[in-house]
Amino acid sequence: MAREHLPIQIGLPRESAWEMEEYPSSRYVAFVCGDELPDPADAFDALGESFGVAPQDIAPLPTEADEVQWAFRCRIPSRTSPILVWCERVGAADVPDGEIADARWSILVEALFELADPLLDAARLGAVVARAGGARTRLMLNPDLGVVYRVDEIKRLFLAKRAGEFLDERHLFRVEIGARDRANGPFWLTTVGLHRVARPEMEMLEIPADELHAALAMVDAIAARFVSTPLPAAGVPFEAGADLSVALVPVDEVIETISPDMPGGPSDRGRMPRAPRAAICAAGKRGAFRPVWVPPHEVLQKLTRGESGLLRSERETEVQERLARLEWPAFLSAFASRSQYPMRHYYAKIAETRADEIVDEIVDEVVDKVVEHVWLEVVEASEDSVRGRRFEVDRLRAVAADVSTTSAVGSLVTAPIARLSDWVVTGVTTPRSASPIEVGPQAASILTT
Repeated sequence: MAREHLPIQIGLPRESAWEMEEYPSSRYVAFVCGDELPDPADAFDALGESFGVAPQDIAPLPTEADEVQWAFRCRIPSRTSPILVWCERVGAADVPDGEIADARWSILVEALFELADPLLDAARLGAVVARAGGARTRLMLNPDLGVVYRVDEIKRLFLAKRAGEFLDERHLFRVEIGARDRANGPFWLTTVGLHRVARPEMEMLEIPADELHAALAMVDAIAARFVSTPLPAAGVPFEAGADLSVALVPVDEVIETISPDMPGGPSDRGRMPRAPRAAICAAGKRGAFRPVWVPPHEVLQKLTRGESGLLRSERETEVQERLARLEWPAFLSAFASRSQYPMRHYYAKIAETRADEIVDEIVDEVVDKVVEHVWLEVVEASEDSVRGRRFEVDRLRAVAADVSTTSAVGSLVTAPIARLSDWVVTGVTTPRSASPIEVGPQAASILTT
């Protein structure tokens, strides 16, 4: 589903529980190969090319640390805060995973995200270090999230023709899983990185093992939606999806009532950044004697059973569609060789538009077009269209981890590639994976190597 639903908070004052007086800066690092020291002039040019305007107020910075080769601060006319850029000498041990033994330098950029459009700003900041290293840039790192970008991802995410064309809100945070018992739970989910865009970190507590996949999908979807849209007031229900009502509650109010040995309790929070934190809870307190906030178990069970779907941000939907269509040739290549891999299954998601009739007291009838995304088990595929059997129950790939266990028993549907919004190939084996995995557009290169 792609339609956005506003939180149910008409007439309520601005919520102060989520306000932040200040937020931390963000970094991107490019690892550069070769013995020749990167030229700071290339970094100036990279700033101009990435932001479309020449940097101003350039000031060299002292380089007291032995590993720092050069450093400067500058301003971009369209930004409210300055940008720091510097170069350091690195060794093989400093490179993530030791992937490139000949990396000699790192180029770093640091700045506060521009909250008017943090995704565009992130794309431009990342592009600065990618371009500053030029062809010698072999790897990039977002140290705030611990995310590594390889050459193909650098080109797609940071060097696209239109800045940020393939970046969505999920590139601004990650979701961590905590548990005392990693096999059986219960689990504690929390985002990392949202406070860099002046948003509360999202959490979900006391999640049993059978609800973990649904909880991960929900935290991911809600966090992405509220990067760029107003947050609901604390404790006020809002729609996470069709017939899926939840509420955001300050974490301090929730952990007061959980068991001390439960993951996510006070003992697990000593080193967390000082920022607002919001727990995703059921829509309303539970209990007669002492009502308390509880996890949204009923909502998660609906997702697990495939009875509903999560609302996604408009940006996330658009980016996923672009990526699915860009990497469709990889799907076609795998589908053409399907007879060699009998364990693989092939699925495509397409957008369908239907009209909802909404009855209003003033207007008798309003027709509202709703876009839904449904999965097909593919039976035919070409450059122009896809044909497959529709699932009777719309399933979320993020919720149902193993698509191959779901039977497609609906009618056959043919759709042009203009309506393709996602795809996945399951049962793929690689030298690195101990068991078969599923591959989507983000990892399409696995299918062609």
